Amino acid sequence: MVTVIPDYTFFVQLANFLVLIIILNLLLFKPVLKHLSERDAKIAGQHEDAAGYANKAQAMLRDFERELADARVKANQSYHSLQQEGISRQRERLSQAKAEAQSTVEKARAQVSAESGRARETLEKEMAKLPGEIASKLLGRPV
Repeated sequence: MVTVIPDYTFFVQLANFLVLIIILNLLLFKPVLKHLSERDAKIAGQHEDAAGYANKAQAMLRDFERELADARVKANQSYHSLQQEGISRQRERLSQAKAEAQSTVEKARAQVSAESGRARETLEKEMAKLPGEIASKLLGRPV
């Protein structure tokens, strides 16, 4: 078995090691650890901000979709009301056109009736003269 006898170099190396640990701790480990913790805090903050922005975007998307659905409902209602209004106007104009056509037909019937009455009167007058003219022509003398 090997035995180590501690001498003064062991204590010098131990002191050197402890001084090196203290210097490295002050100059290297603490600044690096501080920088890493700041970076982690900054990253965590950015993650929180990103999550907040994502939530805000989702809320805005839901609002947009709700407003879009409302707009579609209003558009459908407007379409149906305009369609009903158009149908009622069409019916109104159709009934006006039928009334005008009926009025025109009645006027035409009245005119035809009046003209046929005048024609009948004229024919009756002509028919009253006709037998005398026929007799005059047959007899060759005025009757």
